[in-house]
Amino acid sequence: MARARKLTGSKAGGGRPRGMWRAIGGFVLITALAVGAGVLSGSQLAGTVESNVMKRIEATPPALAADAAMAGTLTLKKLAPIVTNLASPANTWVRIEAALLMDRKSALNAEPMLGTIADDMLAYLRSVTARQLEGAAGLKNLREDLSERIAIRSKGLVRDVVIETLVVQ
Repeated sequence: MARARKLTGSKAGGGRPRGMWRAIGGFVLITALAVGAGVLSGSQLAGTVESNVMKRIEATPPALAADAAMAGTLTLKKLAPIVTNLASPANTWVRIEAALLMDRKSALNAEPMLGTIADDMLAYLRSVTARQLEGAAGLKNLREDLSERIAIRSKGLVRDVVIETLVVQ
């Protein structure tokens, strides 16, 4: 019987061999060392990236100032949300929120023109079917049609139309 215990390598009472506990302890130790090394190298890398980003941010304001001066001539004028039903099917409703891109000088006296443009957009949306608004091509066509109508209505003062939201229900 003593010989059988030596062959299996077990202690009296059926416990696990001593070598297995050493292997588990070694595995836990190596895992803890790997986690510690990963945390240390990650924090050093994050610090390096952060310092590089801060250096670049400090170096960029002169370039941004030039872009801001160029963009300073244009402004966005938001239109009131437009809600109406579509031509087909009759129980389908559309809500659109849009803004107009125009020169700052012409935007100062644009309130009457914005009302006319909103009325024109409402009339156009009443003539559109839900099928015409489907997909990316439908949205592109809507934007092109609205841009064309707004350019005519504003006599070229509005540069572009920005569709912020479009909900068809």
